[in-house]
Amino acid sequence: MEYIIDFILLTLIYFLVFYRKWRKKAKKILLINTLMYIYIVMVLYVTLMPFTFPLGASNNLFIRTANFIPFKDLRLNRPGAIREIILNVIMMMPFGFLYPLTKTKGIAKTVFMTFIFSLAIECSQLVSVWWGGVTSRTFDVTDLITNTIGGLIGYLVFIILKPIISIILKENN
Repeated sequence: MEYIIDFILLTLIYFLVFYRKWRKKAKKILLINTLMYIYIVMVLYVTLMPFTFPLGASNNLFIRTANFIPFKDLRLNRPGAIREIILNVIMMMPFGFLYPLTKTKGIAKTVFMTFIFSLAIECSQLVSVWWGGVTSRTFDVTDLITNTIGGLIGYLVFIILKPIISIILKENN
């Protein structure tokens, strides 16, 4: 039920805020921006949903669950560490690919925005532990690093495919 409320809220935000603004632009802009919005919602689904809200007094559990040591799980040979790294890279590749399509930005800005998006997710996870004691989501500096690498790889894929993308976008004018 919590997920349904979150998706309804995000759908309302899309139609009341973003769709109203984007529908006045070219159809290709609407499509690209909508794809980016859907992608961000899916990342939120995987990383933050269901959204938690403060239920009472805060706790200090958030400091104990946070990982500020890069690649700590990998160094400790924890099961699933390599899988987690690969999934974090893959998860942010679409951001690195779609962001320059939505904002026409270069590599530095795209990688920076990937880092900021990842930092916002990680900080939200930290706050959700602090507010509601949700321990299934934790802050991990490794996620920041691997997500940012994923954004970089996504941007490099964008650069490789840019000539094809340009042709496709020009045909749809």
